[in-house]
Amino acid sequence: MKRLFVILAISVVPLAGCATTPKPCTQEWVDYKTDRILRKFASENRTIINDLRRLTNAEGDLNTFATLQLMSRADDLQRFADSFQTIVLPELEQAVQECGSREEFVPALTGFLREEGVSEEALEWVAPIIGLMQDMRDDVGNRSQNM
Repeated sequence: MKRLFVILAISVVPLAGCATTPKPCTQEWVDYKTDRILRKFASENRTIINDLRRLTNAEGDLNTFATLQLMSRADDLQRFADSFQTIVLPELEQAVQECGSREEFVPALTGFLREEGVSEEALEWVAPIIGLMQDMRDDVGNRSQNM
């Protein structure tokens, strides 16, 4: 009996893998791919995401101490934004290319952070800073290539 149970369990495992992956290029597949990519990114960046969540207090006001603390970690914030741009966006783009349709993937760092529970007030504060950091990095990179 025990042997029969083990054989049955082993034979069902491959079927479970097939059942969990939706048919490619359907809305369910798009949601599945997006969720998988963003969930991995979120788990790898949980510390900075939690810091962004703490930027506002219960009333929705910016927490000065948390803001200053985050600004002291500007390099971490830059790496976070860079990894979203260089890892997450290309993975989403690759998924788009599999189907030849772009409309269903609208990746945005602020949208991702909103889903992770970062408040609108914190996003209004941090988004321009991240954008400025990205622009400065791109300008330095372009100057290096032109030399």
